This record gives sequence, structure tokens and C-alpha cells, in this order.
Amino acid sequence: MAMREFFTAMWRTILLRGLASLIFGVLAFVYPGVTLAVVVTLFGVYALVDGLLGLWGAYRGKEEGTSVTSLLTALVSIVAGLVCLLAPDFATRYVVVLVGFWNIAAGLLQLIGALVMWKDIEKPGLLALAGVAGAVLGGIIAFNPSFAAETMIRIIAATAVLVGLVLLVFGWQLRTAAQNFMKARGA
Repeated sequence: MAMREFFTAMWRTILLRGLASLIFGVLAFVYPGVTLAVVVTLFGVYALVDGLLGLWGAYRGKEEGTSVTSLLTALVSIVAGLVCLLAPDFATRYVVVLVGFWNIAAGLLQLIGALVMWKDIEKPGLLALAGVAGAVLGGIIAFNPSFAAETMIRIIAATAVLVGLVLLVFGWQLRTAAQNFMKARGA
């Protein structure tokens, strides 16, 4: 009996997750403004956590001579996160530009950090490359904000719809497999 309950719960859970994802994806297509507000909040939380962790890392590394760029990168992230969380209407209106300039600032600071610590860290070229990539992406986003916002929402929506459909199909297949398993066990 416990196995039957397990399989039933599994396929139902996966079907519900698929349905929720599908509904979210469709709503994101229909109501992109609401989706953007959610993205602003999530980005705000991410940037704040990223900044606080960076600040903690700078504090922990102060005796080893943590670079000023690490501290500045953390502060830029904290400010971006606070703007999104404390002024969501402003941030929603300007989120794409904010994300773009945040990427430019963080990317350039990473690049400078890589150049400053070139001989002190292993494979500084990867840090420098990440900095350049972040700054270039930030420039593309900041100077094409409407395209970037529309693209970002469509990608989120399309991904949610795709994941929802896959989970619905998988949940249905799991249901069939569970029924076959239970028949084989004589339940």
C-alpha cells in the first residue's frame, strides 16, 4: 500500500508542477509587466546576497590584502539589490538599464581585479574574461533596454511553458508506469 501511495503522489506532484509551470509561462506571455516586477525582486535578492557575500569575503580576506575592487564590486551589488528591493517601482521601470550598468560595473571591477592580482592568483585570465564578458553583456543590455527586457521575459515565459509541457508528459508517463508496476505486483 505504501508503494501505491508513493507512486500516486509522485505522478500527481509532477503533473501539478508541470501545470503550474505551464500556467506561469502563459501568464508571463500575457502579463509581461508582472513578470518583470517578479524578476526585479529576484534580481534584487540575488544582487543583495551576492554583495553581502562579497563584503564578507572582503572582510575575511582583509589580512591577506583584499583588493579594493573586491570591496567595490560587493558595494555595487548591495546598492543594486537595495534599489530593486526598496524602490521596486523605480527599479521595474529601469531594471534593464540597472542590470546593464550593474553588469558593466561588476565586469570592469572584475577585470581590474584580475589585472591587479595577475601574479597572485591561478588562471587570472578566466577572471579577466568573465569581467570582459560581463561588461560587454552589460553594455548590450544597458543600451538596448527595451529589446533586452522583452527578450528576457520571453525567454522566461518560453522556458516555463517548455518545462511545464515536459513535466506534464513525464507525469503522465510516470502515472502509466506506476499503474503497470502496481499491476505487476498484483495490487
